[in-house]
Amino acid sequence: MKDAFIGIDLGTSSVKLSLVDIDKNTLGRATRSYGLRIGKGGEAVQNPQDWFDSVMDGMEEIVSNSQGVAVKGIGLTGQWSGTVPVDRNGDALGDAIIWMDTRGSKEIEELTSGFPSISGYRADKLVRWLRKTGGAPTHSGKDSLAHILYIKRNDPNLYEKTFKFLEPKDYIAAKLTGNFKGSWDNLALLWSTDNRDANNVTYDDGLLAMSGILREKLPEAVKPTEVVGTLKAEVAKRLGVEDVKVVSGCGDVACSLIGSGCTDDFRSLIYMGTSSWITAHVPFKKTDLFHNIASLPSGIPGRYFIAAEQENACNSMEFVSSLLGISGEDKYSVIENMASSSQPGSRGLMFLPWLFGERAPVEDPYIRGGFYNLSLENKKEDVIRSVMEGVALNSKWLLGTIEKFTGKRINELYMSGGGALSPLRASVFANVLGRDIRVVNDPRYSTVNGAAMMAAVGLGKLKFYDLRDLGAPFVDYHPDMELNSIYEDEFKRFVGYYKNNRKSLKESNLASTR
Repeated sequence: MKDAFIGIDLGTSSVKLSLVDIDKNTLGRATRSYGLRIGKGGEAVQNPQDWFDSVMDGMEEIVSNSQGVAVKGIGLTGQWSGTVPVDRNGDALGDAIIWMDTRGSKEIEELTSGFPSISGYRADKLVRWLRKTGGAPTHSGKDSLAHILYIKRNDPNLYEKTFKFLEPKDYIAAKLTGNFKGSWDNLALLWSTDNRDANNVTYDDGLLAMSGILREKLPEAVKPTEVVGTLKAEVAKRLGVEDVKVVSGCGDVACSLIGSGCTDDFRSLIYMGTSSWITAHVPFKKTDLFHNIASLPSGIPGRYFIAAEQENACNSMEFVSSLLGISGEDKYSVIENMASSSQPGSRGLMFLPWLFGERAPVEDPYIRGGFYNLSLENKKEDVIRSVMEGVALNSKWLLGTIEKFTGKRINELYMSGGGALSPLRASVFANVLGRDIRVVNDPRYSTVNGAAMMAAVGLGKLKFYDLRDLGAPFVDYHPDMELNSIYEDEFKRFVGYYKNNRKSLKESNLASTR
């Protein structure tokens, strides 16, 4: 029987699962959706039990439908910068605070402020964070550190009862194995690990003391390819498997590179999902504090990757299409056709995709999105196309800061994620960015396939260099430079809107984020 591996990608709106054999062939897949609660004051939470129930249901489906293979391992990835308080059994004690939640911004402001100050950070603290971690806590309050500090202050009883605070994928690992381990790439947003040696990332006692979090409430830090443990007997029995190892894996940003075959330095990826990011492996540890970009330990031990995420991408289209009443099984075909019937530039209409603040290229929890320059000449088709273009314009802004960060022009970007299934969107991105776009094969499942293959690497069945072709075959989109010149003018207006309105947006939204 051929060896096979299960990948689990715990996303914001759904979990994706895949079964991949040792030859990198996808044998089965499943998707399960769950809810998200957005509340006042920046609350964004989910029910961790819903996650685990969905994972188990999906694994049962793909294992029961598989034949002629032996499941050897499970690899994990998923949404990053989330916090699940659990007891000694690994059961959640409350809601999971996810990456969108900003309620910890006050706690981070108090932790980081002081005199003398650099960009809102007390100078001596900033130097310590930058030197050891390669970054610093973001003032938006969206980091794992902010979540824990928020719980510590506002729900001290929960803080005391919590045995471990786990990242989402590490919560799933604990439920599957009973062990509490976290991959060191995920733990980076606790800003309490020494990342100077990418082969050996460890907690730093000084940074932990500065943050005020007890070490015993955090999981063991392990490399992403480490085996967390063997499936619990009751889980294995339910799935009908034996002696299956669970490999820690890495966060979705890092894993998207692996699943797209971008394992070499500077081979760059733009991911289009609920949120979006531009990332690449790089041979250095570096920080751009002003644009909230850093290179952090990657899913490949010994390597760094660029962490640069913009908050809103395909969720913008989901939100706007819902407002317009576009639904049904053919929803995405309708969206594609409507956007295609508009024209480049959307007849002057511009969409601003900052629906829940922004993380990069500016860290600003107060900005909000909308439509700019709407006129009576505009139609629904323009509204839909402008959403595609607005997200791409924000990505252009991010791309420029990344090229300055790396000191290299990126002429070619690989694209993955569910948003890459739209040929029009890929074409729009090529024209807006003025770069070649290479859409990977099976883009919706590329990250979860990467998680499955990380299990194979962790169990010694493959090497990372074997995964260079994991995203093939590719579909290429080349920019129309005449259209690119139109979008260059649009881009100036886009950035100008932010610069001219950020103060008033902060005044309007300051209270709602507190």
